[in-house]
Amino acid sequence: MKITRIENQKNRPTRKNIYADGAFVAGVSAETLLAFGLRTGDDITPERIRLLERAEEILGAKTAALRFLAVRPRSVREVRDRLREREFGDEEIAKTVEDLTAAGLLNDAAFARSFVRNALALKPTGRIALMQKLLALGVGKEIALGALDEILTEAAQAADAARAASGFMRRFTGLRGPENPAKIRARLTAFLLRRGYPWGIVGPVVKKAVAGGEPDDEDAGEGRR
Repeated sequence: MKITRIENQKNRPTRKNIYADGAFVAGVSAETLLAFGLRTGDDITPERIRLLERAEEILGAKTAALRFLAVRPRSVREVRDRLREREFGDEEIAKTVEDLTAAGLLNDAAFARSFVRNALALKPTGRIALMQKLLALGVGKEIALGALDEILTEAAQAADAARAASGFMRRFTGLRGPENPAKIRARLTAFLLRRGYPWGIVGPVVKKAVAGGEPDDEDAGEGRR
């Protein structure tokens, strides 16, 4: 077959309709047309048409992935899952992930670091909770641990826990007034554990917060993990 006409689509001028022997054979993007170097008068075989269609599927997957990434950074698994939801095939998804990774747009290590920093900027959050969230997003365990070790040092985590405890104490005593110290300790301990802080951080922070002070370096280090 010979290409007899290439024309813009009426409502989508960046896409082209290809006709061979007077009949429509494919609709492609201008980018795909340029990549294949097709012109009127060129021969086009069924195999060539299949290659065009595959290129279009890959381009569609990349476009969908880039729109997804434009909202916020994503893990590789998040991108894979979104493309599966859009019903792209395994080959198209694999090629998209490969190309975006090579371009530096997908990187689970960078994503994990960004996620941890953003989470801590929003509110004090413990290492355990952050680890669980990263794993749920598909980040590998070793990569998640590396990001946490880099950003969430023990000293930083103790300071974050102290800030969270301070906010809790202000709200709790403001609503209820004076209350039994043992009851306050129990509630504050449960609150910090829910935030994902380990026992080694929670104990000294609770002790100082209930006593009306801030944990010093010696206390904050007691029993750390």
